[in-house]
Amino acid sequence: MPQRELTTTAYLTLGLLATSDWSAYQLAEQLGRGVDQLWPRADRQRYNVVKKLLATGLVTAREEHSGRRGRTVYAITDAGREALAAWLAAEPEPVALEFEGMIRVLVSDQGSIDDLRRTLETMRAQAETARAQFARYAVHISETGGTFPERRHLFALSNTFMIGHYNHIIEWTTWALEQTESWPDPASPAETHQTQVRDMLAEGRKAWGASLQLGA
Repeated sequence: MPQRELTTTAYLTLGLLATSDWSAYQLAEQLGRGVDQLWPRADRQRYNVVKKLLATGLVTAREEHSGRRGRTVYAITDAGREALAAWLAAEPEPVALEFEGMIRVLVSDQGSIDDLRRTLETMRAQAETARAQFARYAVHISETGGTFPERRHLFALSNTFMIGHYNHIIEWTTWALEQTESWPDPASPAETHQTQVRDMLAEGRKAWGASLQLGA
């Protein structure tokens, strides 16, 4: 099966089932543990994707009963493992960032300076909350091994990235709040603060120069 016939959420689900059989509820629970920060669409698809995997023969389903209550438990098939392996061997798609706060920044000239600064403050607070969440994950995995102790080295790689990601947002929003402190509004600084704008863009010019040197 060509790897692009499935969604990334489907492959993520196969990756979870590759180590253990799970019920739909358990899969949804695992997909919501920090994965939603990396792949928000997983949260919206998590209850439907396993049904699609079942229909394509990449997982099987069995009924289990405990007293009067029953549940459906899913297991990966050999075809599912082959599809997962083929996907892992292929190149990943480019990074796609979904960041509403930054979209608000881009069009903030249509609002007030208070709106802009409140957005920046909210972005920082959200990043601090998310960073604390991943810090707790790191402590939990370090002390207990986590749900997948055999994958703790991979979770360590991902966790370190996420901590750094939120550190960057916190540092950037703090810097952006400093930059906008003297702005009378979010519309006029393109003309009234030209030197400051030029200085802010200097980092981009440095990065462009560095990329040209690497390509030489």
